[in-house]
Amino acid sequence: MPDRRPTADRSVRDLFEGLVVILLALSSVVHVEPAPFDLLIVLLFVIALALRRLAIPRASSFALACVAMFLLTNVISLGAADNINVALRYGAITLYLVIAWAFVLGLAGKSRERAVQLVMLGWTIGAVLTTILAILGYFRLLPIYELVTESDRIRGLFKDPNVYGAALVPPAVWAASRLVALERSRRSAWAAALVLCGVGVFLSYSRGAWISLGVAMLTFFLLRVVGVGTGRSRVMTLLAVPVAAVLLAIAFGRLTDIDVVRDMLERRLGMQSYDTERFSIQRKAIETAMRTPLGIGPGHTEPVFRRAAHNSYVRAFVENGYLGGLSLIGLLVASLLRSTWLALGVREPRLQVAMAMVAASLAAICVESVVIDTLHWRHMWVLAALAWIPAPEGDYGATSSSTRSPS
Repeated sequence: MPDRRPTADRSVRDLFEGLVVILLALSSVVHVEPAPFDLLIVLLFVIALALRRLAIPRASSFALACVAMFLLTNVISLGAADNINVALRYGAITLYLVIAWAFVLGLAGKSRERAVQLVMLGWTIGAVLTTILAILGYFRLLPIYELVTESDRIRGLFKDPNVYGAALVPPAVWAASRLVALERSRRSAWAAALVLCGVGVFLSYSRGAWISLGVAMLTFFLLRVVGVGTGRSRVMTLLAVPVAAVLLAIAFGRLTDIDVVRDMLERRLGMQSYDTERFSIQRKAIETAMRTPLGIGPGHTEPVFRRAAHNSYVRAFVENGYLGGLSLIGLLVASLLRSTWLALGVREPRLQVAMAMVAASLAAICVESVVIDTLHWRHMWVLAALAWIPAPEGDYGATSSSTRSPS
């Protein structure tokens, strides 16, 4: 009798990969707690361990050390917390996000470039669907205005327009990269995804998300131009990004012709009432951090200063101490450098594009983290995990054994 095990293994793999796509699609539905993403990732983690679908990349040792140190500083800073319930809840959310990071890291180690394909397919599907609902609700075409907006800004199925807008940036960059990389029959679908994600970013009226989209697109373009590879690969990028920019410019131009959009845009482009207070809070937090090397406790920025720090680095330093701040910066910077290194050096075109998207999206998050708290953004941790995909053998940075034994 023929051996049916390869077919069975392939079916199990396909089922698991389908669940990964669904997981990332559900990452755009987070207006309820626990979010569907939170529940499914725990289940998937158990399944992945049972099926041996995870492998920790050897190159990720520094990232693992940074994450471990960050968790340790969360525990140490509990001793200074005035409200232990707030500290434990905030720390528990951080721990859960680290578990999600570990899952995606293991997936990247096992599936390599395929992991990025699965993650971004699901992520883009979720982003597009929630944006369609948000746009229909925002323009009163569906009776869900209150569900998908906050203060006249669309938030989709997120809790916050700022997080919603930022979460659409990586799918927008990914869609742009697909415009000339796929057969003609599928380009229109990716062009539509790009425009929808861009419109979502625009209508979130998040200045941070606007900056992030610009930083990500520019970084992706530069990485694709200077990276190794064929002339055809560079030409494709030289075509894709300008085409994406033109599509977005046309969409934004049409939106500004709408009175409600133009009025809101004028309000958001001006100085906001809380901007001055935001910088004052950051200054006070930095002064406090200098006096408390072990931190004031997880989640204690709001109780102590009456407002969020709106700066992830400042928040980490003041809440988790010097080592906590340094470990978070170390993780983000190392992940950005690793993904940039791969985007510039690998010779496999698909992996080069994938890592350029990861690096561009991480660059955007590193910049946005200066003006908003990103520590509990799910997509930040997902990107920080995808950055550690093992390099193919034969490319610089590759080794003969690029992953540890499967978990």
